[in-house]
Amino acid sequence: MNLLFENELCVVTGAANGIGKAIAQRFLEEGADLIIADYDDKTASEAFAGNPHVLDIIKADATMIEDLEKIAESVKKTGRFVKAVVPTVGNGPQNPIPNITPEEFHKVMDLNVFSSFFTVQKLLPYMTEGSAIVLISSIAGFQGGENALVYNAAKAAIRSMARSFAGELAKRGIRANAISPGPTDTKGFSDFVHDDPGIRNGILSMIPIGHIGQPCEIAAVAAFLASDQSTYVTGAEVITDGGFTNR
Repeated sequence: MNLLFENELCVVTGAANGIGKAIAQRFLEEGADLIIADYDDKTASEAFAGNPHVLDIIKADATMIEDLEKIAESVKKTGRFVKAVVPTVGNGPQNPIPNITPEEFHKVMDLNVFSSFFTVQKLLPYMTEGSAIVLISSIAGFQGGENALVYNAAKAAIRSMARSFAGELAKRGIRANAISPGPTDTKGFSDFVHDDPGIRNGILSMIPIGHIGQPCEIAAVAAFLASDQSTYVTGAEVITDGGFTNR
């Protein structure tokens, strides 16, 4: 069986839970050597410690430059180039427009936009021709939902960032793409629907494919975009929402 990332070094941040965890697991299944990072390093260690292909588990706040530099230093110590960088840190508080504070605004932008950009920037010296960047946007980035203006804007920025990375880094042979998930069965989604079966079922009724997305389904798209199976794909946004925005 041919593995997508055999003997390849990849970096996944936000790998302790949800989509980030699923991506890390899928990459391991595909033969990757991983450096993973999450602020919740205890949960990340419970999930990945002991796997010989997990080279490092780093406690990192992705909104802090010094922590992102720790990830870069870990990569440097391997003496290897990075095949794929997948920053998955995101989310943040939501509020109606009149209630958004400057602190909340900056927190959401830092968690989503700052973290994605500077993770890539710090790892660029260790990327080479054939490397790939996969960013996690959201259908919120082009839908515009109630009480989520800053989050929606942040995810729109990530969509744009993927295109800009793709344009500027093409001369180095580095590709960049974004995934925009729809409703996906994570803790964040449970919090969004307040664990209310009625709200969940209402959303489910609007998904033509007939089920809430699973993190492993997003991970499968990330593996494709990060691998050499997608060498002619760059600057793209892959909407992964079960047809939610196509109804």
